[in-house]
Amino acid sequence: MKVIPLKYDFCVKEVMENEIVRKHFISDVLNIPLGDIKSVGILNPFLWKRYKKQKLGILDIQLELNNDTKINIEIQLKQKYNWKKRSVFYLAKMFTADLRRGEDYEKAKRFIVITILDFEPEDCKSIDYHNVYMLRDQRGNLYTNVLELHTIELKKKPRTEQPSPLDEWHSLFNAETEEELDMLKSGTKNIGIIEAIKELKEISLSDRLRYEHEMKLKAKRDRRAEDKYVYYQGQKDGMEKGRIESIKKMINILRKNGFSDDQIVEELVAECGLNHEEASGMLPNRKMESNQKDYATETVEIKKNAVDMENALQPLLGAVPYTDMSLSELREERLKKYEDID
Repeated sequence: MKVIPLKYDFCVKEVMENEIVRKHFISDVLNIPLGDIKSVGILNPFLWKRYKKQKLGILDIQLELNNDTKINIEIQLKQKYNWKKRSVFYLAKMFTADLRRGEDYEKAKRFIVITILDFEPEDCKSIDYHNVYMLRDQRGNLYTNVLELHTIELKKKPRTEQPSPLDEWHSLFNAETEEELDMLKSGTKNIGIIEAIKELKEISLSDRLRYEHEMKLKAKRDRRAEDKYVYYQGQKDGMEKGRIESIKKMINILRKNGFSDDQIVEELVAECGLNHEEASGMLPNRKMESNQKDYATETVEIKKNAVDMENALQPLLGAVPYTDMSLSELREERLKKYEDID
């Protein structure tokens, strides 16, 4: 039986409402003994803006550990442009938003971002699915632990030679069936995992959350279908345009080789898979071409007659060699000549 995967943000939010789940998850990710975790409270996900034009930060899940460390859990199912800068932005935003104007820096808390990725980053060279990033110098010495960034990549497999308590959480985030959850539950002693499985099964039975999950899946399917349609439609339009250009070139070649319109139509039907109506429609309008030729011939005749008339008038008006002047220019030339005589 299918269940709603834990890797969906709304599902994680529901499961993290359970304090036992929160404590064990944070303990396993940060490698902190359970006895050192006094409290893990849920905070407002909206980050405070100091200035009106500042970008608003909305976290998936914001927790507070032992009143001195704030943790943001982010879910990233798809690789988005600048996702790394986004994770750093939230980490920096949490740090700056926590201190009010005029407060002492000693009040600054430790801030941790845990990003769960359902893809493999293109430029990540690590073979581990869990990686930790902190501020260090060029020799690897820790500068400060106030900022810490964790990435958990669900597409990478745990290393069997180096088992970790986090491996079971990795399996839980990837589980998609009730059978997988039961198998994981039967092999674990982690109370947090057991509680999370119980919460996950209840969520999967909830009509409201299942409907929300189905709507999200439908939106993803619709988007993929839309993208695929646009892609193939673009291919189809490009291929059709190229096909029409090829047919036009073929028509020109056939005409240069003396083919008649009827012969060209038969060739298009045989070679291009067109019916007779489509093939005839590809031929240029022969009547229009004939009219254009007649018009051009008539224009040449008119110009020739005008030249003959001017040559005939030359003995009467005075011998002036014929030039390319128009009739009006020639007339003005003659009038100027008579005015000079007067």
